[in-house]
Amino acid sequence: MSVNSVLQEILTTGQIRCRDGSTVPCDVSISGDEGAALQRIIRDLKPKVTLEIGLARGVSAAFICEALKEVGGTRHIVIDPAPVDGWNDVGLYTIERAGYSSLIEFHNEPAHQVLPRLERQGERVGVALIDGWHTFDYVLVDFFYVDRILNVGGVVMFDDALSYPAIRKVTRYIATHRRYEVLGNQDVTARPASHKRRALSAASAVFRTPVLKTVARHVIRPDVLQPDSALRLPPQDHVAFRKIGEDLLGDGREGTRRWDQHIDF
Repeated sequence: MSVNSVLQEILTTGQIRCRDGSTVPCDVSISGDEGAALQRIIRDLKPKVTLEIGLARGVSAAFICEALKEVGGTRHIVIDPAPVDGWNDVGLYTIERAGYSSLIEFHNEPAHQVLPRLERQGERVGVALIDGWHTFDYVLVDFFYVDRILNVGGVVMFDDALSYPAIRKVTRYIATHRRYEVLGNQDVTARPASHKRRALSAASAVFRTPVLKTVARHVIRPDVLQPDSALRLPPQDHVAFRKIGEDLLGDGREGTRRWDQHIDF
């Protein structure tokens, strides 16, 4: 992994420089491992346009832009509604210092307002990182709209997918309902189960007949009946999905979702 000198400075010192010469700790940014994973995805897919929700201090954007420039990409769309004279200014300055300002299309607005506008404009992206507001509703809305502009074969990555249960729940929804596959080369080894989880798993094994399976779905949590490892979700903070097809709404034939479809997740 070749790393821009500004990124290298941040990773080495754990500090991010501000315009006034002061520094702030690199404590709300993606890790070097996650940045490297993003770069591998971009180098593999060679997208022309990438997208990121949540600029923060610009570390993830710098990782993305480094790889995007290498593969001949033209634009990195960044969405973050925080004030430019505070949080976002540090991120924009990081990008400037790294030399990637020409690649940035910055939207200082909420993602739920920007993404529908991008769809109406016919925008398409090849790789997206969702790292914005960390509640279930906002993350799900972010994914809903990103899916509508993400190319088939493209990749969407979620940050903090292990640290925040709300984000983990969205990844379970995608793995259960949508035409996505968990990207390979991720550690999907199950975490050691707690005594309570082992007991619930043993109890769920008793429910084998169709009738008892129906009963089980009402009395046993879905993540016990079908743990993350069964969905190929890795026990790590970043999870990436490859889009394998457009979302099809129809009459329930193979590859479509009925209007009333629901699978617990």
